[in-house]
Amino acid sequence: MEQKRRLAFTLRMINNKIKNIIRKSSPGGEKAPGTQLQGGILGYLYHHQEQPVYQRDIEKEFRISRATATNTLQVMERNGFIVRRAQDKDARLKRIQMTEEAMQGHRQVEEHIAMMDTCMLRGLTEPETGELYRLLDMVMKNLERMDAELGETAEPEDGMCSGGGCGVVQD
Repeated sequence: MEQKRRLAFTLRMINNKIKNIIRKSSPGGEKAPGTQLQGGILGYLYHHQEQPVYQRDIEKEFRISRATATNTLQVMERNGFIVRRAQDKDARLKRIQMTEEAMQGHRQVEEHIAMMDTCMLRGLTEPETGELYRLLDMVMKNLERMDAELGETAEPEDGMCSGGGCGVVQD
C-alpha cells in the first residue's frame, strides 16, 4: 500500500537538501554572514540599494522583533557587513547600507542563487515553472492565513487548521 505523501514533510526535505547543497557549494569567503537572518538582510539591502532602508523596514520584512533586529544589526555592523548612517533630518533615524566588501561578496551569492535556481528548475518548461511558482504562492498564502488565524497560540485549538477549513486560498 502506498503511503500518502505529506506536503510539510516534503517541503522540509527540500529545504534541508537546499541548505546542504548551499553549505557544500557556496562561494568560499572568510567573511560570510553568520546566520540565515544576516544573509537575508544582506539580500534585502542588496535589492533595495536605491531606496533608504531603516531598522523598522527590516523588522517588518523579516517579521522580527525590535530587539532581534537591533542585536542582529549590531553584530552585522561589528563584522563589517553594514554601516548605519544618521539622517540629516532626524539623527535618531539611521539608514542601513551594505559596506562595499559585503556588496562584492553578495554579488557572488546572487550568482550562486541563480545557478541553484537553474539547477532546481532543470527539465521544467517555462509554463511548468510558472505553474510551480503559482502553486507555491498559493501554499504560502494559505500558511500566512493559518498563521494569522492562530495568532500567538502555539497550536490550533483542535489540532487541525482553525475553523476546520484552513482558510484555503484558491486562484
